[in-house]
Amino acid sequence: MAVSPAPPNRRDAWGRRVLALAVVSSIGFVALLGQLWYLQVLEGGRLQELSEKNRIRIRPVAAPRGILFDRNGLALVDNRPAFTLSLIPREMEDRNQVVARLSVLLKMPVGELLEALEKVPADSIRPVRVRRGLSLEDVTMVEERKLELPGVIVEVEPQRTYPTSTFAAHLLGYVREVSDEQMKQGRYRRGDMIGQSGLERLLDEYLRGRDGGERIEVDALGRPVQVMRREEPDPGAQVITTVDRRIQEAAERAMAGKAGSVVVIDPRNGDVLALTSSPAFPLDRLTGNLDRDEWVRLVRDPMSPLMNRALQGQYPPASIFKIIVAAAGLQEGSLTPMDHVFCNGEFTLRNWTFRDWKPGGHGHVDLHQAIAQSCDIFFYQAGLKVGGDVMAKYAQAFGLGAPTGIDLGGERFGLVPFSPAQRQRTKRSWLPGDTVNMSIGQGQLLVTPLQIARMMAAVANGGVMWKPRLVQRVERADGTLAYSSSSQMTERVDLSPVVWAFLRHSLAAVVKDGTGALARVPGVEIAGKTGTAQTVSKSDSSRGQDHAWFASFAPVDDPQYVVVVLVERGGKGGQVAAPIARQIYEAIFLQKVAQVTFGESS
Repeated sequence: MAVSPAPPNRRDAWGRRVLALAVVSSIGFVALLGQLWYLQVLEGGRLQELSEKNRIRIRPVAAPRGILFDRNGLALVDNRPAFTLSLIPREMEDRNQVVARLSVLLKMPVGELLEALEKVPADSIRPVRVRRGLSLEDVTMVEERKLELPGVIVEVEPQRTYPTSTFAAHLLGYVREVSDEQMKQGRYRRGDMIGQSGLERLLDEYLRGRDGGERIEVDALGRPVQVMRREEPDPGAQVITTVDRRIQEAAERAMAGKAGSVVVIDPRNGDVLALTSSPAFPLDRLTGNLDRDEWVRLVRDPMSPLMNRALQGQYPPASIFKIIVAAAGLQEGSLTPMDHVFCNGEFTLRNWTFRDWKPGGHGHVDLHQAIAQSCDIFFYQAGLKVGGDVMAKYAQAFGLGAPTGIDLGGERFGLVPFSPAQRQRTKRSWLPGDTVNMSIGQGQLLVTPLQIARMMAAVANGGVMWKPRLVQRVERADGTLAYSSSSQMTERVDLSPVVWAFLRHSLAAVVKDGTGALARVPGVEIAGKTGTAQTVSKSDSSRGQDHAWFASFAPVDDPQYVVVVLVERGGKGGQVAAPIARQIYEAIFLQKVAQVTFGESS
């Protein structure tokens, strides 16, 4: 039996179905190709980056900060490894839960953690440092709960360490994480540790170095698998300062429990050997985790521990100014070494009575004895002979009323009252009582301890005014020289050699048998001048209302050290400041004797 062919309409139906299927398949294939092209070409880079973020962690490696050394190669500040808590935002899937757990675990405020995270993008893979200086106990607790704290890591970073908490605080300064305000300068990255004051700030460009980094492969739990690439950090440069650590430590020991300052410089070149300001602030606390309340307490502390009294404290120089009066009078011819005055303890000028520090006075004294015994009555009359204008002129010649030029920020100028510039500003006439007050370093006259040290150095070396020097050189890690400085003379005080010799001889008498006798050190001839600066009218030195001064240099025949001591509200200069200077000189010269003896025995 023959089979009849399919009707035409059925053949057409199958053809249409095949065609439709082919069209649909073609469209699907084209769409698939388009999607592959989109993923591979257009989105390939981004997707690869996301994939890498899931398994690659970029960990910065902090560069060790450069070390500051003293002139003898002893470290003034060093580094030690410390633990830092960091958060990686990209790995914190449930940020609030992680932050809450961490807050309870380490007793950290939730707001502090969230504030740190809000400063960076939510998908950032760079660690955000939230707390430095973790204890071993803290580290153990974090590591034990690592699976519950995704995105929380502990890093090891170099941290500053000091001989003591407050050692040379104002001189060295402190290091702290860059602030939001400093970030606006565009020179720093978030988390950078930079110098905020003192030499740390002055030399931050050299000390900071350049951070390195690591690309680390991690597993699904964020645990390191292998280091894929490491770029070594470049350590900061080494700084050789002019400071002598042993003298600095001796000065700080001598000033323990007192408010004031000690400055020790070399009169031969202006090198700063020691510079203290007390009370000092705790370096390790400012470097570490200091909360706002603690910072406010530090700023509002009535003892002003943040102020560098050596170059920011301004005080009447008291009887130390008698050196200026004697120099001006001898050089100008208004005074002679043979001038005699009978001191009965009082001096009357018109309706005012000015008294001597010693009840009953000193009897007959000449200029040499007046300096040695610090006779106020002699200098009241000497000041009137010399004149206010001339005293102001010589005060400025010795660097008073002007910055010394030291490379630390915030130096105050002091004040020389009724100098030509000051007189023009105040438009106040000069009164005889002003001259009398100024002749013993009282009235409106103000100086800093550093200015007095520079002045005494000029007396010791014959008139050379040096710019105080703190840094000798900066050496890179490879040993090359990055920076060096030399001594710089800024001015010269022109006095007759006879005048210089007279001043040094009289100042030696101050310590030998005068008001500075408590500064004597056996075997060392010291020249100095005491001062007791009144802080209020009719102040009582015995009640601690006066500032105690002692400015000195030694040895007299070959001056190598200038030591200036100021004790705020300490009492009389000869009783309080001079013994502190003695302790410093003993540390200096007994150390030298020990070194010589050891050298001979070996």
